Amino acid sequence: MTKTLIYAGLALALASPQAAFAQDAAGDHAGHTETERRVAPGHGKDAFVRENDTDHDGRVTAAEFAAARAAKYKTFDLDGDGKVSEAEYVGEFTARFGKDAAVPEGQLKQAHVRFGVLDTDKDGNLTLAEFNASGERMFEKLDTNGDGVVDAKDSSGSY
Repeated sequence: MTKTLIYAGLALALASPQAAFAQDAAGDHAGHTETERRVAPGHGKDAFVRENDTDHDGRVTAAEFAAARAAKYKTFDLDGDGKVSEAEYVGEFTARFGKDAAVPEGQLKQAHVRFGVLDTDKDGNLTLAEFNASGERMFEKLDTNGDGVVDAKDSSGSY
């Protein structure tokens, strides 16, 4: 029953207008506010590179992505205990909107659904390994030529 609800929620979230904040492969920002772009960078390769290219060379190596992913995980682990609760995960997401900004209800629900999907062992805590599993899938989908680098040579436009 719980899995069914999670999958139904994920399907609803992905089909909802709030999920439409993802950029197209060309990186179109038309119609989105600066806050929306910051909160939802998109699922395109260009957005992925912008978010994870720490040395600004236009490409993301597997090592660079792993380091960026570990740093991102730390932003969720607000109490520094090495695991991320649902409240911490959703709290970090809502904090990106700004202290006094209202978070759209659909996006807030989507954050809860994302946590439920990422927490694969359903213990109520997101480990770095669970967080990295979704990142590895993103990286593999974008690294279409399998060279361990996401860059202009890869043909996939989104994950």
